[in-house]
Amino acid sequence: MVSPELIHALTAARCRMTSGDWQKLATKLATMSASPDAATIRKGTAGLLSQDAAWLLSEAFRKSGSAKWNEIAVVMTAVDCLAGDNAPLTEIIWTGPANNRFPVRRIDQVLYDLISKAKKRILLVTFAAHRVRHLCDHLIQAVDRGESEDESEGQLTRDAINAFANVPAAKTHLYYWPLAKRERNHAGRPGKLHMKCAIVDNVAIIGSANLTDDAFNRNMELGMIVREQATVENLAEHFRELIRAKVLAPVVQLEKKRR
Repeated sequence: MVSPELIHALTAARCRMTSGDWQKLATKLATMSASPDAATIRKGTAGLLSQDAAWLLSEAFRKSGSAKWNEIAVVMTAVDCLAGDNAPLTEIIWTGPANNRFPVRRIDQVLYDLISKAKKRILLVTFAAHRVRHLCDHLIQAVDRGESEDESEGQLTRDAINAFANVPAAKTHLYYWPLAKRERNHAGRPGKLHMKCAIVDNVAIIGSANLTDDAFNRNMELGMIVREQATVENLAEHFRELIRAKVLAPVVQLEKKRR
């Protein structure tokens, strides 16, 4: 029997997969008569391009109750007709302890999935960046594909600069907020670039997480995915304007070092 919880979970997973991949999976499951268990879930989700979608599907299948694979396949076809390729314009994501009601979607995995499919731009803004080897690996692959450009905007400390030292410089640009451009408080301390966001093609992630190992794996972090195009472009244009106005300056010494 198919539960409302399963239908809701499948709808959420459908928004993260293409119609072709979804239908291929439904066709595959239609030939299986057993009920989902740990082994068949791994088999059923094997080969999916999106690890995030695979995880969500696994969570959905665990909520299947007494439903069998072929019954789930029928529901997947119905969900595809209703949800189509219309992903939600905004979506909350978080990292940290689960609340036993909503699935916890790791912010880093969402970012990695987006970067793995990037075709035209990657823009990262962070207060801190260190111990992000997996992120650098994904950025290097994106640059090697010749499909995207990474602009890491931020208050770059030495540790943060070193974090991206292995990313090829040919198609990347690093910027920072010079001290001379910042206002100071009554104690003489300068303002901080404290925002954290990412733009990958036409999708933005805005949240609390820095580009750090702690933020990705241990902290309690909150973020939001934004797919509304006007908002994403306004966000990108904000940083382009800060660069044009020379509020953000290129890290020239680092560029020379990396080349």
